[in-house]
Amino acid sequence: PPQPRPPGLPPAARAMPGMNLLQLDPPDTLHFVKSLSTTSPTRMLKITNASGGYVAFKVKTTAPKAYLVRPSSGSLRPKETADVQIILQPQGMDGSASAHRFLVQAVAVEGPDPVSREEWGNFPKESLQEQRLNVTLEEREDKPSKANDSAFSAAAAAGANTKEGAADLKVKYDELVQYTLTLEKEKKKLEIDYANLQNQKPSTGGDGIPKYMLIIAMIVAFLAAFLPQKFLS
Repeated sequence: PPQPRPPGLPPAARAMPGMNLLQLDPPDTLHFVKSLSTTSPTRMLKITNASGGYVAFKVKTTAPKAYLVRPSSGSLRPKETADVQIILQPQGMDGSASAHRFLVQAVAVEGPDPVSREEWGNFPKESLQEQRLNVTLEEREDKPSKANDSAFSAAAAAGANTKEGAADLKVKYDELVQYTLTLEKEKKKLEIDYANLQNQKPSTGGDGIPKYMLIIAMIVAFLAAFLPQKFLS
């Protein structure tokens, strides 16, 4: 028994010859991928003029409300390629996409001028060529990209380095505070010693060197030994 024709396609389509005027990529199936980040999946259909003359083409579908097709028709010079963008609309993702079909029709023409709808209707059916394409719809979960993973790792490493740097700064700060307190104590001690020296007459030690000179020499020797250790640590 004869098979029922797909809705939306001309009754005499089965009598039309196969396609050799055009080369299609993909040749037989339009595969759409739906994800949370892609609400309107898009597929590109490359149509190449495989003949030595001008060819007009038209892209038709059994579900015209479910797709945006840009451009849906045109004319190609010899070996020229057209990129047809096919966008699946939300109303076409109700589970019936696998039943959708596309039909690409082609006809040899005299020049590159666009062919009107009326002219398409006037072409002899035997001069038209056609090629059908099926539709598949795949649903996928969004996965983080490698670039996002790298960015997250870098951010985590930067956070760890920041914490370590903050801990080092805290240790250095505590050391500086302790060193400042020590200097304050030494300063007060020197002020007291200096005041005592001012109130006393100069006296000398057993070797003839004044005692205040000995005290100053001891302080200088202490600072000379203490300061480098603090600044170089």
